Amino acid sequence: MSEGSVAGLCRLTVRAPKKVVDLAVPADLPLADLLPVIVDHAGGDGADLDEEGAELGGWVLQRIGGEPLDTEATPEILDINDGETLLLRPRADALPAVRYDNLVDAVATTVRELPHAWSPSVSRWTFRVLVAGALLGCLALLAAPGGPALPRAALAAGAALLALAGAGAAARVLDDEPHAVLLGLAAGAFLALCGALAVTGPATSHPHHDMGARLLAGAAAGDVGLVLALTVVAVRAVVFVPAAVAGSAGIVGGLLMVLMDVSFAQACAGTALVALVFGAFVPMLSFSLSGLRLPPLPTNASQLQEGIDPVAEGEVAERSALTDRWMTGFYVALGAVLSVCLAGLARHPEPSRATTVALLALLMALHSRSLGTAWQRLAHVLPPGLGLLLLAVGTGRTHGIDGRLIGAAALLLAAALLAVCCWTVPGRRLLPHWGRAGDLLQSVTALAVFPAALWALGLYHDLRSVAG
Repeated sequence: MSEGSVAGLCRLTVRAPKKVVDLAVPADLPLADLLPVIVDHAGGDGADLDEEGAELGGWVLQRIGGEPLDTEATPEILDINDGETLLLRPRADALPAVRYDNLVDAVATTVRELPHAWSPSVSRWTFRVLVAGALLGCLALLAAPGGPALPRAALAAGAALLALAGAGAAARVLDDEPHAVLLGLAAGAFLALCGALAVTGPATSHPHHDMGARLLAGAAAGDVGLVLALTVVAVRAVVFVPAAVAGSAGIVGGLLMVLMDVSFAQACAGTALVALVFGAFVPMLSFSLSGLRLPPLPTNASQLQEGIDPVAEGEVAERSALTDRWMTGFYVALGAVLSVCLAGLARHPEPSRATTVALLALLMALHSRSLGTAWQRLAHVLPPGLGLLLLAVGTGRTHGIDGRLIGAAALLLAAALLAVCCWTVPGRRLLPHWGRAGDLLQSVTALAVFPAALWALGLYHDLRSVAG
């Protein structure tokens, strides 16, 4: 359906036996309800099409060369395009479907009408993917170690400016939001690389401090780039704001590495804690950003009459959908952050880090039960799977051949259990006490993950050192 149809009306040109009429009809009403009105407008000038249609079995609408349209379906379901021409014909005199006298023409026409046939929209998305690939290749070449950092930083800054200009043109001149978002995100990535390269210098005796400084500068510059991109394009804030939140996680990790002189894996533990705390406020924050407001609780009898005005259904539906998009954006950003944190912790699986990975994975998996949309659940299910997989591989790699065999056996067992769950769990209603057990386990895991993460961060070791 076109934008006009989605807005609620579908503009049609109806060719009746004696005249042609242009009508705007509701896109969500069945054709059976619309046909009497269409027939009435197509008659006019004293012509009584109702009587003529009654003698021939009634009236039908059909596309040129197509079968009569189902009168029980709506224009939206029938995919009637805005501005399309339909024929109004008596049912007994409906035009037959087109018949081909050329096999090659028939095959070509059928292929063009397939759901996955090539179209201008597919062409545009193909070019966008190619643009993204070229930008990623440019980022990879500039980020590759070796050579002086200053020329690479200058080129990254220039690429960021070009990306910002392109994003503004795509959004404000070409009205191409996907391309504007792509170039805006690329501008943030190039500025992040520029910031990281700008502080690159000779190695010092504090490698963690140096790496943290680069991470801090890169994340801060990337967030600045995302803010500039959002200002330039002024669309899709639900993409840029969560991306900036993900960049802020890099700022947190860089600060931990600079101020506490901890390793990247230890900084991942602290960053994961901050991400978990932020995740607890995502529903409320998304609710506020969508423009929804709950009236305050009344404190006296006179306040009972405040905030009771009815709200239009369309406005509530639109705001609710916007709330869901904000939640999806934030949860996907947090999922990406926690994926990096889990991977960093699982790289060298010491007892504290392995414990933190296991607890984080369990907490995210349990929290996914309360989420309704697919993207939000995937953002909570895929990172734990990645973290546990890397933990098993890292544990096996650091314990010789015996550890590798045990890790391989554990992964085989996990694959078997997941296959059984795939065959039995989806679509099956679980007993209430299992849900209650999951709630209790989630609460216990949430309480346990904080001391475990502080253990992996090395805070307890530092406190013992201070105490002597």
